[in-house]
Amino acid sequence: MNGRATRSGRPGHPGSRLRMTGLTVPGVVALVVGVALAAWASTVLLSPPGQAAEPGNFATATVTLGEVGSELSLNAAAEWQSAPVARNEAAGIVTSVDSAQGGDAQQGSRLYSVNGRAVIVARGEIPAYRALSEGDSGDDARQLQQLLSDTGFFTGEVDGVLGADARRAIERWQESLGVPASGEVALGDVVFVPSLPSRLTLDGAVTRGARLAGGEQVVLGLGSSPQFTVPFGPAQAAGVLTGARVELTAASGQQWQAVVAGRSAAATGSTVVITLAAPSDATTSDATPSAPAPICGASCGEIPVTGPTLLAARIITVESVHGPVVPSMALQSDAQQGLLLVDSAGTRHPVTVLASARGMSVVRGVDPGVVVRVPNAASGAGEPAGDGT
Repeated sequence: MNGRATRSGRPGHPGSRLRMTGLTVPGVVALVVGVALAAWASTVLLSPPGQAAEPGNFATATVTLGEVGSELSLNAAAEWQSAPVARNEAAGIVTSVDSAQGGDAQQGSRLYSVNGRAVIVARGEIPAYRALSEGDSGDDARQLQQLLSDTGFFTGEVDGVLGADARRAIERWQESLGVPASGEVALGDVVFVPSLPSRLTLDGAVTRGARLAGGEQVVLGLGSSPQFTVPFGPAQAAGVLTGARVELTAASGQQWQAVVAGRSAAATGSTVVITLAAPSDATTSDATPSAPAPICGASCGEIPVTGPTLLAARIITVESVHGPVVPSMALQSDAQQGLLLVDSAGTRHPVTVLASARGMSVVRGVDPGVVVRVPNAASGAGEPAGDGT
């Protein structure tokens, strides 16, 4: 078997990885090696880097080629944040709900019906506040003309003045909806929202058979992406840096990449809520400077629009680094506070630490196979390394 030992944490606990490569040994021998490594990891965690160990007052460890990294396995929550964008002005009984919750609404999409009359969504900054017919003018009339033009019923100039050509367009549009072709758009027939296409949902008050009086805030906008968060205990959160990489897995098996973007205190208790964002190099066709690429990319529709959805999250607190591995407690300091290792013969080797996790470090400056001293817990600490004797 390939001699590779891996140590990882349970869900919700830090995990570290130590992989031993380049060995071909029986399984039982590999197990012994793993136990031995665990033994000196637990021993050397007991004291900080300090002076070179005195003769007879140190253990030894062999520098081994391997890999060190650390991660946390937790649950992330994805939840859409809604904001009201339009009010219902139709009065009566809801006879149908025609839009999918959280679906992408287009110019002219049918949202629901009241007393059998369709309620249509259109793009516009001015909310509907009156009936519109031939002879009316204004910004709301211009918005209606634009709706009729975009849906192919009006070919005239969109000038905000409803003439005979607009009346005929209204009649053709009404016929397509299955309502009487009166040439007048009643208050409540159209709701205007600032932007389309847009992901919209309806308030829970809009259900088949419900009674609406008019004036209810029922049309909600969801934005381009749900918000992704991970709750942490204070101690865990302290070890998670902004920019740390996060791997998310949905129930469907879909995987998304994210990074730690910020943190805030929960409304109650001591929980720290960490917010996630898409990596800076993530792009989708929907991304804009004001709305960056979402974590879920083109698959955000997989996330239900009501309530939080839990996702498996793998938070990389220390990226895996491959190289010569030593117990962290073998690291000692010189008079200039530089780090070094002292080999079994007393020779000092200046080193640079590339990664550390759970008592193990990957270093540069020493070769695999070198036997280094690991000060015993009872030895002195805090003084510069001596001459190595």
